[in-house]
Amino acid sequence: MYFINPFKGLRPTEEKASTVAITSTDHLSKEIISNEFDDNSFDNRRYETFMMANAITIATRQLKIGDGPERKELKKLLNLTKSSASPKASIGDRLADLYSHVCLEIRKGNFDPDKINHNELRNILDEAALQLVMEYNPKYLEEK
Repeated sequence: MYFINPFKGLRPTEEKASTVAITSTDHLSKEIISNEFDDNSFDNRRYETFMMANAITIATRQLKIGDGPERKELKKLLNLTKSSASPKASIGDRLADLYSHVCLEIRKGNFDPDKINHNELRNILDEAALQLVMEYNPKYLEEK
C-alpha cells in the first residue's frame, strides 16, 4: 500500500497505479472513526471526522487518476518555458521549480495578455485548476 498525502500530490506512476492495493474508502473511514472516536466525542470532533473521511476520499481519487495529468502538465510547462528539468527530481518538485520560474516571468511581464505565450500559459493553468477540482471537489463540476 502507498502512503498518499492528498495535499502533496504524491501519487503512483501510471505503471504502478494499476497494481496499487487500497482498502475501500468506506472501510478505511469506518476503521479510523471507530478507533478514534466514541459516542461522547463525536459531537466535539465532528469536523475532524468529516475531514478525515474527505481526505481519504481525495487520496482514493488521486490513486485512481495516477500521475498522468501531472506528467502532461510538466511536459506543457517544459515546452512553454523552453526549460529542462532534472529527471531525477520528482514530478512535484519539477513542477514547483517550473512554476517558480513562471512566476518570475509573470512578474517581468513576459506573460501579459499582449505577449505570444499568454494564451498557452492560461490554458495550462486552466487545465491544472480543472484537474484539481476534479480531484478535490468533483461535485462542484456536476452542479455547473
